[in-house]
Amino acid sequence: MADFLLEPDEVEPERRRPVRLVSTGLADTAEVPRSTRAEPEPCYAPCEACGASVLTGKTTAGVRLCLDPQHATYTVDWPAGTPEPALHHSRAYPVHRCEKS
Repeated sequence: MADFLLEPDEVEPERRRPVRLVSTGLADTAEVPRSTRAEPEPCYAPCEACGASVLTGKTTAGVRLCLDPQHATYTVDWPAGTPEPALHHSRAYPVHRCEKS
């Protein structure tokens, strides 16, 4: 295979401003449009009291709770007549309780 150089079919006009590579291609370095809405609060953040990572949210009643995503939880399935329950991994999180308090 012969060595050759690839050259553009037409020469681009000289740019006055530098460009940056974005997911859709090259773009001028003008400011990126920003949302005018307020940023949402981070859902995963350190607990204000003990510093542990917690997941914060509101219940349907409007009560704000902190949950412990580090602790695995299980659902208990114990049919009548069986000697012991079956434990199934759950996607639920327990309510956070600070170890310092």
